[in-house]
Amino acid sequence: MKAFITGTGKFLPERSVSNEEIAERLGLQPEQIFKSSGIRSRRWAEAGTTTSSLAAEALRSALEDARLAAEDVDYLLFGTMTPDRFIPGSSPSVQRALGLREIPCLDIRATCCNALYALQVGKALVTSGAARRVAVCLAEIQSAWLDLSPQSGTISMLFGDGASSFIVSDEAQTGALEILDVHLATDGAYVDDLGIRCPGTEFGAKGAGQEGAGPADYFARMNGQSVILQASRKIVAACQSVLTRNSLTPADVRWMVPHQANANLLAQVARGLRFPTDRDGVVTVLEDTGNTSSASMGIALDTLRRQERVRAEDYLLLPAFGAGFTWGAGLCRATA
Repeated sequence: MKAFITGTGKFLPERSVSNEEIAERLGLQPEQIFKSSGIRSRRWAEAGTTTSSLAAEALRSALEDARLAAEDVDYLLFGTMTPDRFIPGSSPSVQRALGLREIPCLDIRATCCNALYALQVGKALVTSGAARRVAVCLAEIQSAWLDLSPQSGTISMLFGDGASSFIVSDEAQTGALEILDVHLATDGAYVDDLGIRCPGTEFGAKGAGQEGAGPADYFARMNGQSVILQASRKIVAACQSVLTRNSLTPADVRWMVPHQANANLLAQVARGLRFPTDRDGVVTVLEDTGNTSSASMGIALDTLRRQERVRAEDYLLLPAFGAGFTWGAGLCRATA
């Protein structure tokens, strides 16, 4: 049994927020933001928008691309860090919005590696025969969680809102991507170096007034030096591992479709892998979307596929790194 990505989709909020619009509040210069991140603008959802509504729009696009109807889906995976509600997960809301059948719906909380975890789980479901067509949604509304002040300027400048989706199927079709392998790893020693502490039981479940929690615990936090050091090393190692066990080298890879963290990290990874620089093989959408976390790899993949530049037998390498720390890399091959 094999598993294939047979359709992709994305959805971005209409509102585009430029560096110029937020720079003063963050205590930064617009060009300073671009130089350190590669981002010129990002999309932010309007107040009251739900994460599941973005995901549903992206899934509609992916189903159309795969030439499937809602009733063809027999499993739904939804990766997000910004759910509609604390309980339950947001995948049932997507199921309701699209009118999917009474199928299993599972939320994944592996941060920026959600796409890779969904690929691995989706492939396992298909190759085991537990499902034939798995719908994957990846979506974030992060703008509501940002501290737009100089104290958090270097992290708040990064993030945007958006959604992506792909279909994992047991049937290959023209333009499909065979999922060859996924390598994943986690090191919980860095659990406090990137993320949001509250709400949760460790720092108080009832609010910022509870002992152990403060207002800052409800905003994104990042130890930038730790993140960049570990990410640059771990991503390269994960890529090398997945390539080696498939008897490939970076020179065999036509496209690298990474989680869109920031431009400097992507450049470090390309250098670390000695990824060929004489071709435009590193796919990035950072400049106009920012870091959309869970959704970013899927947005980049959908953008690449709709440009119709992927050719049969092209290898695609999909690396990611996120809070936890968790990291990994996926490997796909385009079919005829």
